[in-house]
Parts: sequence; structure tokens; C-alpha cells
Amino acid sequence: MDLLLLLFLLLLPLTSAQPNFTFNHLWSLTTHFWDNFLYPANLAHISDNDTSIFTASVQGRVDVTRTFTSRDLNNEYIFGLFSQPNHPGLFGIPIDYNITQFAATQDTVACTAVITFNITTFDLVAPGVITAWFQFSSTGRIAQYDAVFRWLDFLFVPIMQAAGRKFNVSDHALIQSRVADLLARTICETHERYCLGANRQYPSMEACYVFLTRDIRFGQPYEMGRNTLLCREVHDNMVRYNPDVHCPHIGPTGGAYCVDDQTYQEVVLERYFRESWVPENYAEDNVWVAL
Repeated sequence: MDLLLLLFLLLLPLTSAQPNFTFNHLWSLTTHFWDNFLYPANLAHISDNDTSIFTASVQGRVDVTRTFTSRDLNNEYIFGLFSQPNHPGLFGIPIDYNITQFAATQDTVACTAVITFNITTFDLVAPGVITAWFQFSSTGRIAQYDAVFRWLDFLFVPIMQAAGRKFNVSDHALIQSRVADLLARTICETHERYCLGANRQYPSMEACYVFLTRDIRFGQPYEMGRNTLLCREVHDNMVRYNPDVHCPHIGPTGGAYCVDDQTYQEVVLERYFRESWVPENYAEDNVWVAL
């Protein structure tokens, strides 16, 4: 090889494995996700053979719940959780969105979307706000995400008010009791229908109901990943898609998802993500990056 050509090749910058998408491309990838988050488009992405949104080893975290690793689990959680308008519950279905904040560079997006939810159980249509960071693979799939439900505590106010109107009661404690009764009965019916054989968690409907209404707390909105009824309400929506995985989550043990196993500090400082959210590793010791 010619010496000058060899020197030229040696001086070329090393090719980075990190994708470097245009701003327009990142906008398109982000709107593609939100378009498919809406009902009924989300129904097409619950199956474990879907590959159009997430990478196979995707890592995800939602502040009010937990971390979710792998495509199968994220398909069931992100798309399955909001896919059953006729199933009693607190979440309903997302029917519209509006992106209100958006910044993007290379392979990373930070955005906020106002999502319109139709909470069919309580005849309520209300906006919810999700701020999310997305990191995309070279194929345009989401490799990791970090999402926050903004003002979720405040959103629970109109939800509970709508429940009160539905139940024709006004006392807050009584409203919560009626909601707990509805959620517990729904979860126990799910258990009886889908958690069969080795997946069975409770000996009877009565034992299930007693545990969910007396042995654990209802929970605060931020406790959807702790030992609460609200956490089991989250996973109730996913049991039908994968009983082997989700039946323990609605059971007494919580299946490592509905458990009080972390302090506030442990949650905040958890080293979970493989890749840093800080470009070029400016933060040398990023406490969210796994060692």
C-alpha cells in the first residue's frame, strides 16, 4: 500500500458506534412511538414477537413504577397496560397526544407529551403529562428510556372525584374504599381466570380479596412499584398476556415488583442503565449507569 495512503487512513477519525440521526429523523422516531402508544394502535405491539419499537434488550424506567428490561416485558407494560377500555381500572386508554417539549441530538431525545386518557371505568377524559428520555439504536428502535409522570398526585384528584360521582359518594375515605373494592374484585377475577396451576397465588377468591383490601395498603400514586393495591392494579392489566410472569406480581409476594425492597435513596441512586444519558461521558461517575 502506498505510504501516503496508509498515513491518510491512520489519521482518519475512528467511526463511532453511536448513531448520529438528524433532528428530523429523531422527531419522526419519537412521533412513531407516541402514535403507536395510542389506542387502538398499541394493540399491535403487545405480542412478544413485535420488533418495531424496542430493541431486544431494551431498558426502561418509569418513576412511579419500576425498571423494565427486555422487549417482551416492555411491550406488555408500555402497550398492554393501556389497551383494555372495558377492563375495570384506573388507567383507561390513551386517545390523543400533543408534544409540548422536544430536544434531540445524535441518538437521544428528551420530550414532554400531554396525553389525553379516556378513563372509561369512571367516565372521565383527562390529560396526563409524561416527560421521557429516549435513546435509539442504529436501527431506530428504542434501546433505553426513562419516563416520568408529571403531576400524577394531582391527576388522582379528578380520578377520585369521578369515581365518587360514579359511586354516588362524596367522602374521600369512602371513595377510596369503593375504588379499592372494585380494584380488588377485578384483580381476583383476573387471578381466577388466568393464574392456573403452578401460577396460582391465592387459595380462593375470598383469600385474594382479604389480602388486597386488608393486608396491604391502597398506596400513594408514587407507590405503583411497591407492596400496594395500586401496584397490583398495574400488573393486573398484563396478566392475561403473560401469566407466568405477571401472576406473581398480583400475588401476596409481589413477585419482586410489588414489594417494599428499596429505600428512597436506593431508588434515586440505582445504577440501572447501560449507557449514560450524558453525551461524551461528561459526567465521569454517573450514578445511574451500571458499573
